[in-house]
Amino acid sequence: MTPDLPEPPHRRHGGGLPRWLEWTTAIAALVVSVSSIFIAIRNGDIENRMLKANSLPYLFIGVSDVTPEGADQISIDLVNNGVGPANEKSLKVKVGDRYVTSVEDLIRTAVGPADAAEAVKVLKDYHNRVPTRFVAAKSDQFVFRIAKTPENARYWEMLDRSAASNWVLEYCYCSVFDECWKVRTEGRNAREDRQPVKACTRDEPHEFIP
Repeated sequence: MTPDLPEPPHRRHGGGLPRWLEWTTAIAALVVSVSSIFIAIRNGDIENRMLKANSLPYLFIGVSDVTPEGADQISIDLVNNGVGPANEKSLKVKVGDRYVTSVEDLIRTAVGPADAAEAVKVLKDYHNRVPTRFVAAKSDQFVFRIAKTPENARYWEMLDRSAASNWVLEYCYCSVFDECWKVRTEGRNAREDRQPVKACTRDEPHEFIP
């Protein structure tokens, strides 16, 4: 009977890489893969930031009493000086300590009850009667305009004096990426308080719709 002999040790065939080098190669490949994923995510974040920066609106409201041609005209205009469109979602106008909701309401409050009826009759306005406005970059939209005429001069000047110091305008707008800002402007000198907010909320009882 032939005694059982131990099996000889197995040898690597084909001249393969040493085990430690295989592990090193695998780990290096994993590090490269993880690094590539991180770089791709980082580049995506940078591109997203650049896209948002290139779509940023800057909306301000202008209260004017003269046209570019020099004619006497009281107007409220929304002007977008940003590089992206602005979605104006809320606009409120306060005369003194009272919110007004239309041009007629604005005139009555600004000139006082004694002159309100006649002022409303002669102060004819053109208005943009929409609840919200989408203002393209480097563009503007008017809210309302009232031209001065010989017939309405007295009441127009009363309204103009009120606009210079007694009007407060509050509005809220968002970018196409839903980044939003709330702005408060006092008087024609445009003393402005601009704050970022999570979203624009309409205050329906006090919204100004010309």
